[in-house]
Amino acid sequence: MLVGAEHDAPYERPHLSKGFLLGTVRRDRLWLRPPEQYRELGVELVLGQRVVDLGLEHREVELEGGGTIAWDRLCIATGSDARRIDGFEDALYLRELPQAEELHSLLESCTPPGPPDPARLASAAPNPPLSLDIIGAGFIGCEVASAARQKGCAVRVHEALEQPLLRVLGPELGAYVAGVHRAHGVDLRLHARSLPDLTERVLVAVGSEPRTTLAHKAGLAVDRGIIVDELGRTAGDGVFAAGDVTRFWHPLYETRIRVEHFQTAQRQGFAVGHAMAGATEPYREVPWFWSDQYDLNLQYVGAGLAWDETVMRGDPGRPPFTLFYLRARRLIAAAGVNDHHTIARARRVMEAGKPVTVQQLADPSFDLRAAALA
Repeated sequence: MLVGAEHDAPYERPHLSKGFLLGTVRRDRLWLRPPEQYRELGVELVLGQRVVDLGLEHREVELEGGGTIAWDRLCIATGSDARRIDGFEDALYLRELPQAEELHSLLESCTPPGPPDPARLASAAPNPPLSLDIIGAGFIGCEVASAARQKGCAVRVHEALEQPLLRVLGPELGAYVAGVHRAHGVDLRLHARSLPDLTERVLVAVGSEPRTTLAHKAGLAVDRGIIVDELGRTAGDGVFAAGDVTRFWHPLYETRIRVEHFQTAQRQGFAVGHAMAGATEPYREVPWFWSDQYDLNLQYVGAGLAWDETVMRGDPGRPPFTLFYLRARRLIAAAGVNDHHTIARARRVMEAGKPVTVQQLADPSFDLRAAALA
């Protein structure tokens, strides 16, 4: 049984800030599975029902509407919510489908449908483009800025740090992303310590917070996410947790990590489901995600951990290129622009635990695929 507060069946969230806003991914293409597949798999969907208590003592979750559901094994997969800012209660936030639909409607109003009317243009002063202020230049902020500019909106982005995506990508690649957005007409305001008067249309995109309220209430260990082991087990008997609500032990990195991106939430969720059925194989995959901005595809593989050295392969001003991140001369992450082959091979090297030198990483002729298989 799958219980969720949202009224929609499970869907792919990455599209909400990418193709769905641009209109290249329709609403009916968002669903994870067709409805009949849930029935075939014996999964009962209980939608629009919020769980208010996990009921660990009697093994019965309590629903907001007053009902209860008995369980033998329980998995908490409540995900994350967009981080809120005081004073911006009425701003746009982007985490769920209804919020994406509202933002999509706003962007659609940027460009009048159909071909321009020459007579109207000749007889009237042109209307200024619709303006959108975005607070935060992380992945959501940058992707929405890209979609909004492609739709014809005027966009201002306000970021407190020195570059977009600084904590994940670092200053060099962050500066490249900043240049791309400015080249497409984004008014990018970095190192912002205060906000000017904003338009009525404001999107707040300052990260996410794991939805840990139920775990807190049940007395489970929580530290910037629900604490679980490599199999997704919490300290509660028969209670598991999966996805971006968790900080799970990763045997490759030998530390607990929390990853906010869909692909890892999905893949780790598969592993936790297997563990609930009795499997003992830990989740070992290196996290991976992508971001589409204008004509660029940015892919990242790694866990967002601190690094002490970077190595560039290629020309950072001319895609394709990849930036590798190392700690104590060990490859721990990579970010590539229009360079998916290099990212896929770097991921295999990391998962295989194979050593590579700085010189090999910098050399485009060095075959990372062969290194992973060596």
